[in-house]
Amino acid sequence: MPFFLKHYFDPDWDPAKLTPEEQADGSVDHHERQFVVNVAAGDLIAEWIPVEEAGDDLDERFVSEEKSFPAGKGTGIKREFPDKLFAAVDGYVCYKEGRILVRNPLTVHSDIDYHTGNVNFVGNVVVEGSVRSGFSIEATDVRVNAQVDGATIKARGGLDCRGGVKGGRKALLKAGKDMKLAFCEFATLLSGGDIMIKGALMHSEVYAGKRLAVGGRLTGGNICAYNYIYVGEQLGGGMDTDTSLILGYKPSLLFADQRYNVRIKTLHEDIASYEKALNKGEEFKAEYQPRLESARRELDLLKDLKVKLWDGIYATERLDDCRVLVPGVVKPGVEICIGSAYYRVDDFLEDVFFYYDNGEVKIGASAAKSKK
Repeated sequence: MPFFLKHYFDPDWDPAKLTPEEQADGSVDHHERQFVVNVAAGDLIAEWIPVEEAGDDLDERFVSEEKSFPAGKGTGIKREFPDKLFAAVDGYVCYKEGRILVRNPLTVHSDIDYHTGNVNFVGNVVVEGSVRSGFSIEATDVRVNAQVDGATIKARGGLDCRGGVKGGRKALLKAGKDMKLAFCEFATLLSGGDIMIKGALMHSEVYAGKRLAVGGRLTGGNICAYNYIYVGEQLGGGMDTDTSLILGYKPSLLFADQRYNVRIKTLHEDIASYEKALNKGEEFKAEYQPRLESARRELDLLKDLKVKLWDGIYATERLDDCRVLVPGVVKPGVEICIGSAYYRVDDFLEDVFFYYDNGEVKIGASAAKSKK
């Protein structure tokens, strides 16, 4: 009696022959190409069924007189279900040399761009090329060997960008654990652990859950770290470059507050626009009055949420062990906040550290001696 091997994934999946995902309206999204087929441990990936039950799915390539699975690494059979093949690990499922495999990590041997689309993977991802502007990666641990442009990368674990980041004010990089970058320009960084940058960090928004270490220059941007910032060569870019450092509060909550601020600013602009339209005459009331009322309600809600958020932020305050260490040069114009204590650098400094003492930000000599 012949049997048919029914697949619960596309057995002909080929990352070199992907097509854009079709939307409900018939259009296609060139950023979504289903680059990877995710499975979790325990998922059914194939089973033997009688040929007569195959229907339109029947494919002669997968018809056999014997129920012998082409099982490879990462798959398994349960004793109580001998005709079914399951994923033994989290990963992506595919055929390789005639065998069904579940693999982790996922290695992308090219750029993340229009040929691959976005990548959303249950396991770890290694990108041999670059991650181009407008594209995204979501995975556990992520390593990018070339450059990250204005892309979005969300790593549930660690993130390692060996080719650096040129974000163009569009890049958003998140890591649940530590983040390592060769350098970073014009990007937003959010990490649950440490952020370590080998070279320069320039004009970026940074939220380091624990510590931030920059081997080269730190110039421009708003930098938040829970309790420790190290800058090896130069902090600040002079009076014409705004460089702000904040320590002592949980950075992820400060990031949430920044998002609220962006939305509140947009709502104020929308409200002004709607009010201007309503002043033109009654014929605009039906369209703009509901929008105005909705924007005002959202604005009031966000203001209440900000108050509650800051109650939470103050509850995370930890000031006494905060340090900013700079064995190199500190240029005038740098602003440092440790909790509510504020200090603005007005002169050139070298080999110093900043710390909190009795409600003030103070300066100590010889950063090297203060290293943790």
